[in-house]
Amino acid sequence: MKFSLLAIVATLSSPTMAFITPSVSNKCSSSTQLQTSALESLADITTLSIDSGDIDTVARYAKTGLITDATTNPLFVSQAGANGDARYEAMVQEAVTYAKRKTCAEDGCPVPEDTLNLAIDRLAVNLGKELVSLVPGRVSTEVDIRLSYDTDKSVERARSIIAMYEDAGISKDRILIKLAGTWEGIHAAKVLEKEGIQCNITLVFSFLQAA
Repeated sequence: MKFSLLAIVATLSSPTMAFITPSVSNKCSSSTQLQTSALESLADITTLSIDSGDIDTVARYAKTGLITDATTNPLFVSQAGANGDARYEAMVQEAVTYAKRKTCAEDGCPVPEDTLNLAIDRLAVNLGKELVSLVPGRVSTEVDIRLSYDTDKSVERARSIIAMYEDAGISKDRILIKLAGTWEGIHAAKVLEKEGIQCNITLVFSFLQAA
């Protein structure tokens, strides 16, 4: 179990973007404080997305009615799984089992990298499924950041992620595919949007990217 978890996480480098993080919003821990907080003011003018893979934290803030969306990151699962939480360890085990079933034969896995990549995506979907049940809006699931300069592979992986959600009974309307703000990532988003797959762009550091 620990090996499977580390094997998945070791391949990841997944910076994320969101509007609010628990480390900031924890300053507003009581109901009274929350009613007069900057968080409430922000919720009046924009959609708030919580950047956390901690199911309990997301549930707590979703109950305030201020948080609409959530974003996933497999690194969050690794951190929780390392603490021995059985829910996250089960997600990792299911992801590894699923990937092996889809890509391996009795005599082994012909392309180990394909198995690992599918396990990474499956892990993100497993966490996303939990978050979809907690927030009223959409859950953002990230395409492997290593594909930031490969349009075709980004599109392929995004389609696979959406297919796994739909197989679980979750409409693609509840999912945002997160892509890096490179030329290739933005182009991938255009392709996916034409297919009805909603996207958001992360790692935007310039007006040129935003344009």
